[in-house]
Amino acid sequence: MKKHWLTMAMALSLALGLSGVQAFAQPAITPRQGEEKRMTPERKEQLRKKIEAIWQQKLIEKLALTDAEQVKLFPLLRQYEEQKKALRQENRQLVRNLASMIQANASEKDLEKAVTALEENEHKLLEAREEGFHELAQVLPVEKQARYIVFQAEFRREIHRLIQRARHREGRPERP
Repeated sequence: MKKHWLTMAMALSLALGLSGVQAFAQPAITPRQGEEKRMTPERKEQLRKKIEAIWQQKLIEKLALTDAEQVKLFPLLRQYEEQKKALRQENRQLVRNLASMIQANASEKDLEKAVTALEENEHKLLEAREEGFHELAQVLPVEKQARYIVFQAEFRREIHRLIQRARHREGRPERP
């Protein structure tokens, strides 16, 4: 059960990498006529950093992290997040390749290889999450691990709610 909750909590930490995290941005500015409505990569990176800073500050407060815990915890979380981000990017590329193969009527053998590669990537992602939880257990006492899990779930819900509000304000349909 503990492993399941820890896996869920690490999965929730992935939510911080969402591309539509404009909810914490300054109030939306209407684009000038002819301007692209999509965010630039630079703006997305600024927003990602802003959300990460907010997340980090709230995490410190909610878990009452000591300086020693912070020094150990944040580099660890950053390391595993980067590892998982790379695996997720690889996963998306594998799915795109698989879609292309389907359209090109690839052989069953080639499709099987692509599906196997995707399964292996998913397995690596799960292993990275589990390893991250084992490392987290080395840094935080059980009570703070539990607080971390709850914090992650609440933070993710709040981000999702703010994204939905921002989309609604911009006239975009909300996702189900």
